[in-house]
Amino acid sequence: MKKVILLVIITIASLQASKAGFPIGYGRWMLIPGYNYYNAKGYWDSKSAYNAYPNGNFSSHYFSLYGGYGLSRRWNFLFNVPFVVQVDNNTTGTAAAPKTYIAAGLGDATVGLSYFFTDFDALNHVSLTGSLIVPLYSNKGTPFPNIGYQSVGGELKLGFSGSATGGFRNPYYDMEFGVRQYFNDQGPTQIFATITGGIPIDDYYKVSGTLSGVNSFSTAVNPTQNFYNYNKSFNYVRAAFNFGRVINENTSIWAGLYADIYGTSVGRGSGVSLSAVFKF
Repeated sequence: MKKVILLVIITIASLQASKAGFPIGYGRWMLIPGYNYYNAKGYWDSKSAYNAYPNGNFSSHYFSLYGGYGLSRRWNFLFNVPFVVQVDNNTTGTAAAPKTYIAAGLGDATVGLSYFFTDFDALNHVSLTGSLIVPLYSNKGTPFPNIGYQSVGGELKLGFSGSATGGFRNPYYDMEFGVRQYFNDQGPTQIFATITGGIPIDDYYKVSGTLSGVNSFSTAVNPTQNFYNYNKSFNYVRAAFNFGRVINENTSIWAGLYADIYGTSVGRGSGVSLSAVFKF
């Protein structure tokens, strides 16, 4: 069985619940500590057919600190620092000879700037964000799984966000479309999109739904044991539901459920997310 079909994309923090595409405000900070748990008991092969792992599962714990600072009315400084624990529990072993591999450490940090071009009105915004991806780990001497590609990269994304007044207690939306490039001979190049819509139930509780997807391309045919074990050519679509509680105008907490609903050459799993939003 080719290892390429056994691999699971690294779980990323779900920050849409915090309205990440909105301006922070001049001189203000926003900090979002978060946790994501992901578990996959099978995978989609190269023909998008689902297959269960023979004797185990793959899980990931993703802790992150996402933050930003309003440099001006139009410029935001943004960053994200993750800590990742990857657990491959016997997905390639047998019941008679189980094998569990664990990789843990700091992940791919990002740092960047977001610019807000102009407001459609006081409640709707268009932004362009450029970020640098910096790996804070080494895969050298690590078997399977690895934390990531261990490659510097860059990301550029266009965002549309806003809220409406009137019906349904001022619903809001947050959409991002972008491209991510890892700077090595085999890439990968990834095109991604995230669409979020949310509705306040009352002054304290909010719900939102997110649909996201990634299409990844690479010149690499298959990963190898002596290179990074993560498949670089894959695609997936993920759906999420988030529930939020507003503590005050500067603090809120969020919980979410998410699941992979379609994919090719990637693991199929589901998970839960927890985060808190602090503005000051």
